[in-house]
Amino acid sequence: MATITASFGLVDLSATRDAHELRQKHLDVTPLDRKVVVLVNGKGGVGKSSTSAALAYDLAAIGNRVLLIEMDEQGNNCEDLGITGTAMDDRGAAQVSAILDGVPLVPTGEARPNLFVVPGGIELEHIVEELYVQRRFASYMDDEVDKNTWMCMYAAAINAVRDEYDVIILDVAPGSEVLQLQALVAGDMVMIPSKSDPSSRKGLRVVARRFGQALAQNPRIRLLGVLLFATNTSATLVQKQIKQNLEADLGGAAPVFKQAIRHVEAAAVACRSNGRVPQEMHELKGKVEPSVMKSIASLASDYRALGMEFLQAWTALNKEEDAA
Repeated sequence: MATITASFGLVDLSATRDAHELRQKHLDVTPLDRKVVVLVNGKGGVGKSSTSAALAYDLAAIGNRVLLIEMDEQGNNCEDLGITGTAMDDRGAAQVSAILDGVPLVPTGEARPNLFVVPGGIELEHIVEELYVQRRFASYMDDEVDKNTWMCMYAAAINAVRDEYDVIILDVAPGSEVLQLQALVAGDMVMIPSKSDPSSRKGLRVVARRFGQALAQNPRIRLLGVLLFATNTSATLVQKQIKQNLEADLGGAAPVFKQAIRHVEAAAVACRSNGRVPQEMHELKGKVEPSVMKSIASLASDYRALGMEFLQAWTALNKEEDAA
């Protein structure tokens, strides 16, 4: 494929295409555990970043080597993990180098033991603009493979480091179609955090459409389930109705996770302000108001239960892969 002149210089997609084709051949002949988890919703404010950081923390704490990649210009993972303004917070520069310059995808540091980070941030604007350029140029191609190669840039970069990690978590921007398609083509399984409001459910349906687009390029990807976020855990009947509504939106394509994440504004603010996920906030006991700490403990319990449910679903999916 010819080199394309784009807004940030020359980008030769032939290497990306070759890497993607090699990846597909590899998937066709080799047993390969699913390990790339995509957290995504078409709407913001549904707990995507908080869940990504908390899940990454739990998986790393039990000995998994975890890579957390924030494909979002907001850079919320840095706040969640307390690394904003540190040497690890490169505002997305490492991603820009890996995706646009073809250098290895190297984490900026180890935010917690076993938890390696590739932060998001304002620098991702360069990637987003470039992807729109590549998509526009690809639309003029006659060959169907050439038309869709632009979706595979993250897949190529992630596949190059895949064997170095047990789990790779992609925290994807809610408003960026091109980043969401990149993540879905690179991913193995998808979790969709969602609130119960109509806008969040609309965002879920947007992701479902993009999932269908990505499936043509990445037939391995599976929808793991929807996570109900920011709910009142005491309202059992209401929560049951909400889950039924979400399941109806999915049309049986995936379950709603049994574990929901409660809404505790004071606890969420305290965690992000201190740069700690709820599961580790107990370290600040005595420095946080007792009623808030009690809420943090409940929130931490939610995330631990979600981590266990995720592990069960992940194991079942890989067993299904082995059986096939």
